[in-house]
Amino acid sequence: MKGPLILSLLSICNAWWCTGHMLGAYIAQVELMQKYPSIYNTVQSILGPLNGDLTGNIANTLTETSCWADDLKVNKFNEANTLHYIDKPYNPQGLSIDPTPTDNIVWAISNFNNTLIASVTAPLEKSLALRFLVHFFGDIHQPLHDTTLFSYSFPNSDYGGNSFKIVYDENVNNLHKLWDSAIGMLETDLPRPLSSSSWETLDQLAQWYTGNYTREDLRYELQSKSLTSWTLDAYMLAIDYVYNGIEVGQTPSPEYVALARQIVMKQITLSGYRLTDYLVSALTPFTQVELYY
Repeated sequence: MKGPLILSLLSICNAWWCTGHMLGAYIAQVELMQKYPSIYNTVQSILGPLNGDLTGNIANTLTETSCWADDLKVNKFNEANTLHYIDKPYNPQGLSIDPTPTDNIVWAISNFNNTLIASVTAPLEKSLALRFLVHFFGDIHQPLHDTTLFSYSFPNSDYGGNSFKIVYDENVNNLHKLWDSAIGMLETDLPRPLSSSSWETLDQLAQWYTGNYTREDLRYELQSKSLTSWTLDAYMLAIDYVYNGIEVGQTPSPEYVALARQIVMKQITLSGYRLTDYLVSALTPFTQVELYY
């Protein structure tokens, strides 16, 4: 992709909230439509029972439903909130801390997978399971959904960077928001249902991301089907890059921003490829789901 187009995309999405989730899911949607159309049709069939008014007419496609699990939180349904993350403790000062809760994103993906692939599951249950899975495949690749800092400054943790205050802009004032917004690249949510221009924007972004990180570039990462390994990889990104080179109350340096944006681009693209591979495995008859925990 040419430089001027990159700059124009940055101005369109001047700030991994909903747009980040949709971008990862769109990468999977395009791959399925081009290489596995029957799987894509199965995905749309599974989503069908909850399309339309039941999900506000904004979650009718694989791409758009990637934000649905967060729509629940917006609508004050908070019972599933802890399933969006695992928050392994990063505890460099060796504080005494509580163990990591077992009801977390790894547990959730495992259970929703079992619901999706069960032969006797009711259509409504399959639709719910798939919608959560699409979203959680995005969440598990965001390093601050896999990591939380304990320190003398944060003896009860920084809650995945949510309490780690920084100076960035009026929408992004903590470390978690900085990374959720793709370091400012995807700060603006594209309204749903997506318009033709928004679909075009996602397509341009997907070409940019997959052009920088092809499947061949990520062939080593794509060999891993272990959710635990995925969380550990993201955890190490948090230790090595997210928390490295920034202090509480500080504005991220240009060097921090540039490196972090490359990490985000890789992680969102990887989430899309892995979602494709998972859906092909899970929804192809008489095949074994390769994902393990």
